[in-house]
Amino acid sequence: MVTQYLLKYYGCPKDTCLMVLKDTLKKMQKFFHIPETGEMDQKTIETMKKPRCGNPDVSNYQFFPRKPKWEKNDITYRILGYTTDLDSETVDDAFARAFQVWSDVTPLKFTRLMDGDADIMINFGRWEHGDGYPFDGKDGLLAHAFAPGSGIGGDSHFDDDELWTLGEGQVVKVKYGNADGEFCKFPFLFNDKEYNSCTDSGRSDGFLWCSTTYNFDKDGKYGFCPHELLFTLAGNADGKPCKFPFKFQGKSYDSCTTEGRTDGYRWCATTEDYDQDKSYGFCPETALSTVGGNAEGSPCVFPFTFLGNKYNSCTSSGRSDGKLWCATSSSYDDDRKWGFCPDQGYSLFLVAAHEFGHALGLEHSDDPGALMAPIYTYVKNFRLSQDDVNGIQELYGAGSRSKPGPGPSPTLGPVTPELCKSDIVFDGISQIRGEIFFFKDRFIWRSVNRRSRPSGPLLIATFWPQLPDKIDAVYEDPQDEKTIFFAAR
Repeated sequence: MVTQYLLKYYGCPKDTCLMVLKDTLKKMQKFFHIPETGEMDQKTIETMKKPRCGNPDVSNYQFFPRKPKWEKNDITYRILGYTTDLDSETVDDAFARAFQVWSDVTPLKFTRLMDGDADIMINFGRWEHGDGYPFDGKDGLLAHAFAPGSGIGGDSHFDDDELWTLGEGQVVKVKYGNADGEFCKFPFLFNDKEYNSCTDSGRSDGFLWCSTTYNFDKDGKYGFCPHELLFTLAGNADGKPCKFPFKFQGKSYDSCTTEGRTDGYRWCATTEDYDQDKSYGFCPETALSTVGGNAEGSPCVFPFTFLGNKYNSCTSSGRSDGKLWCATSSSYDDDRKWGFCPDQGYSLFLVAAHEFGHALGLEHSDDPGALMAPIYTYVKNFRLSQDDVNGIQELYGAGSRSKPGPGPSPTLGPVTPELCKSDIVFDGISQIRGEIFFFKDRFIWRSVNRRSRPSGPLLIATFWPQLPDKIDAVYEDPQDEKTIFFAAR
């Protein structure tokens, strides 16, 4: 794992990497602002395991070799395919907002094409997906993009083994009911009980549903959660639901399958005989669809049996990393089919904005507050950093909305403070879990030894994604082992 990581992201020579391992590790540790030990210590291992972009790492707002850029300001893009995690309108909106991040500070204009060749071609894929740079399954490498240029230049690819969300859990758009097209509201109240996911409570047909307002008991607004018995996606069946059982190559299927496909996408026939009618669609991700594992997205089945015990919900039993999983049949012991339960997922908007930075000519930044930093960190209230602005404007210039008037040029985005290079008045300092944390704006530094220089900065969102950009005070309650933050509204 170590040599592969250093080879891929830091150019460690393939045949002699072990000979220069210490120096290459120091190079990587310096990039991420962690102690430059040259050893595989805990902080280094933790950094290597974090989800990230697949492009190599270089210094702050550096550019690809020969500094490629688009020699025009009107750039086109086309969405070739969609993830089944989100409805198409949400995907379209996430990509449009990601392009706007860059057009807001440059003269660039982005136009979507519905067919033909575009400058930036966008697609989702799994493992080897046609460009010679395979993905790696759930987590790890999230996406990659190519530098501006002809052919594959500018193209941006997203790993569809990830759970794509807007950063805060599944985004569920309901079908039918009396709130068709609206989004589930989690948690919601039904019969004086809160629900954090779709449920079949109150129904006898087994279909999962949700409320689109917090209080269903009061408002009565609801819709059905995506399910293959309600509708399918893409294919050639115009959204018709699956028909079970159906026949494919002479064999009968009672559920969605990946048979006949090499990309791992689940599909079904929408008539009883696919061999005869050739009518099919892709199965939507349901509220219980799994991610990763070996079940290819099949939904959890509850209860299921694992090592002789029965489980009625997702569990971390049998795992040392604490990740929740479930079986996709009634007995894991018999069938060995499983997948991870949905988590917060990865924000398609944030990852796309980062990848489109590559597609415009920016490489990775070692500024931890920059969008172009290689490690994924969910930020609820996103603002493009000054480091990103400097980089993109060096390539394309400032847009009319960001051109300054007379006098000193103002900063357009947040600037990452540099410890010991400027006077810093911290917003809060506290000992948390045995470490001393220093807080300033949206950044933190950490120290386990009062006499050594703190490591960092890191984004506060690395540990506490729900906190605002600035806090006023913080302390840890040692008795309850809880950290309490204070922030003005």
